[in-house]
Amino acid sequence: MNSMRRGCAALLFAAALPLSGCAGHGREVFVREGCGNCHRFRDLGGGGAPDLTDVASRRDAASLRAQITDPAAANPGSRMPAFRRLSWFDLRSLVAFLRG
Repeated sequence: MNSMRRGCAALLFAAALPLSGCAGHGREVFVREGCGNCHRFRDLGGGGAPDLTDVASRRDAASLRAQITDPAAANPGSRMPAFRRLSWFDLRSLVAFLRG
């Protein structure tokens, strides 16, 4: 396990902190999964899909997780693929990054 993931995992299990993932790891997930091929978020990516820079003002964490794992549920015409294979940690981290 690399040091970034170890550090994030330690944060996840700290009793005083919410289980919101690690935004630093979420940035890695955003890049690794190719989110920036379609979406822009701050200084990353771009394309024809919605800009996610202010997505935290429009959606809560639960709706972001739902959109990422099953985009067609809320928008049947969505061209976004479902990212159901993301681990719990990756999904929470990605959402933390988008909300950070």
